[in-house]
Amino acid sequence: MKDFLDYDIQYPDLILRILDFFEMRENQPDKTVGAFCGSFEVPAGEQKLQPEVVSRICRRMCERRIMICSSVHGYGGLLDTYYCKPNAYRKQARLRDMFIHRYNCFVYGFEYIYRAYTPRTIPIIARTEKGWAMGSCFRIYQGIATARHCLTDGRPIAIRGYSKEQLSRFPVYVSKNPEIDVAYILTGEPPIFNEGESHVLDDVLVMGYPRVPMFLDFCTCEKANISAMADLRLTPTRGAIAAEGEIYFPRNLPKVMLITAKIRGGNSGGPVINDEGYVVGIATGVPEGEGFSNDDVGYGMAYPIQVLDAVIKENNTIPVEFADFISD
Repeated sequence: MKDFLDYDIQYPDLILRILDFFEMRENQPDKTVGAFCGSFEVPAGEQKLQPEVVSRICRRMCERRIMICSSVHGYGGLLDTYYCKPNAYRKQARLRDMFIHRYNCFVYGFEYIYRAYTPRTIPIIARTEKGWAMGSCFRIYQGIATARHCLTDGRPIAIRGYSKEQLSRFPVYVSKNPEIDVAYILTGEPPIFNEGESHVLDDVLVMGYPRVPMFLDFCTCEKANISAMADLRLTPTRGAIAAEGEIYFPRNLPKVMLITAKIRGGNSGGPVINDEGYVVGIATGVPEGEGFSNDDVGYGMAYPIQVLDAVIKENNTIPVEFADFISD
């Protein structure tokens, strides 16, 4: 991250400390970037913060209307002045990590988002006599979200970081409508609530584990754009089930996102994340048939993350055969 000299790695809470410093108070003089850099203690042997980089961070926050620039004087940002309104919420210890993540996403962009979500994006392996197949899942709420077909192809399923014994104890939720390609494994882990709304023309990052020869643990990412929010055309022969699906999914769900990135095999089940660091969708494959192949489409498909909540509320579970994850 050349523009910011990897400050997001060296000083994860830097932006929060910038906001605290420039918070507007009564009868205070304007504060400069140089004054902030001078007050910021760095570990022994490390270089002082560069004012030009700190001012660049402040300008990004101004674009998000979180800070306001009062004057720019040049001199490498040293005399630039900013201020921001007080915010009691970001001072609460229980919300601190949430604000750090959000502000870092605003400023450092998709490179930071990729690093933040890589530990939460997990490969799924289905082993067969002829080899193995890949899929993806990710941690959200109190469990793991994925594409339904990653768990229901009739083969033993292994998920990195979880043993067969553990997975066999967890309930697996799917919709009563088999066309809804979403599944959720309730593991009971500490909750992660970081979902958001999706909109046409939003920039997004698609993450997952496509099957790449000679690589097993190969988390890829691709920047894309949401091109449309469309009603899902379900198979005509499933008309009765599709009608029931309208009852299961309120607010005109399921709608799907068409995005300008193909969902390659193993990417199915991975997260779609917007530029604010919120998960907005679950990647899935474009259904085959109806006179075209997946390669003809040129788009990927994802369910809005709100579909996951609807699936969980149906309270419909299925058995899945699990196996231990072996990374050889």
